[in-house]
Amino acid sequence: MISHGGALGDNGYTVPALNELRKIYDEIYLYGRKQAVIALEGTGLIDRFIVKPEEFGKGTLEQQRDWLVNAVSDVDFHAKINFNDVIPGRYMFHQGDPKFDLPVEWKRENVRGVSFFDAMSERVEETKEAIGKRPVTQLTHAERSWLRDFRHIYNIPKGAFLLGWQFTGSARIKWYPFFNEVIQQGIMSKYPQVYVIGLGDVDNKIQWDAKYHGGRFINLGRSVSFRQAYILTGIFDCLVSPETGLMVFAQCFAHVPKILLATHSYGYHFSFPETVIIQSEAKCSPCYKIVYDCEHEGDNPWSLCMGNIAPERVVEAIEKVIKEERLEVD
Repeated sequence: MISHGGALGDNGYTVPALNELRKIYDEIYLYGRKQAVIALEGTGLIDRFIVKPEEFGKGTLEQQRDWLVNAVSDVDFHAKINFNDVIPGRYMFHQGDPKFDLPVEWKRENVRGVSFFDAMSERVEETKEAIGKRPVTQLTHAERSWLRDFRHIYNIPKGAFLLGWQFTGSARIKWYPFFNEVIQQGIMSKYPQVYVIGLGDVDNKIQWDAKYHGGRFINLGRSVSFRQAYILTGIFDCLVSPETGLMVFAQCFAHVPKILLATHSYGYHFSFPETVIIQSEAKCSPCYKIVYDCEHEGDNPWSLCMGNIAPERVVEAIEKVIKEERLEVD
């Protein structure tokens, strides 16, 4: 039985460890939030999810314990593993944590060289074999068929360059405001072979003001599940994303170049060598704070850290990948 209350990306950090546990145990149960189901459903790593009722936010620990004991009364567990508080409280800090307001210099030094995947795998002896490994996932026959037919379904030419763009994560600090400048003006008007696949929730119409080129922008938004979104990254020619759960799970695919827009961390804690990290130039970045929103510059609706990633830097990183594919310029 595993206990872990993390969100999508936090559950992604556990995948190398879970792959090791899968070799040892016949059944693995996970007690956590609904985000764990969204993140790990379909992976074959969890046999049964025990979802913590939302009203437990107001309940006592004793009430939660009694509910859980009753929920698993039919199971005799051989081992119990707690994956809580491996990253939050040690390397990333929620408001209210005593370390939340410590100087950024301390927080940066505290996490220097740490892999969030390895931190999870170091938790118990059974999973230490996973240290240094990236997450991997097995595809079903239906998933392989969907990926094989994806270009046909959306009328994408065989030789087109697929550029994935993840719009948002769980917070405003994970929304990049200069999508139009990068994609419409910097990439799509210049490279006619590029098709852009939009993923993630979109909560600001600024991103949709432009007219896109000949149907080469395909917004999947909420029309695909989280699982579908991240296995889809496996057929991309490049993925651009803020620090999101999708980017964490996309590390399953070593062959796909990735561009990470890093704000509240240095990014290397959950990425591998094929991921190019574009760090915000804001003085406060990275802060290692887990927040929904943060400081703004003037009346800008976007966070200061995201506003300090210049579009030209993102265009340059994408163009470097494109040029390696020798695409023709329009």
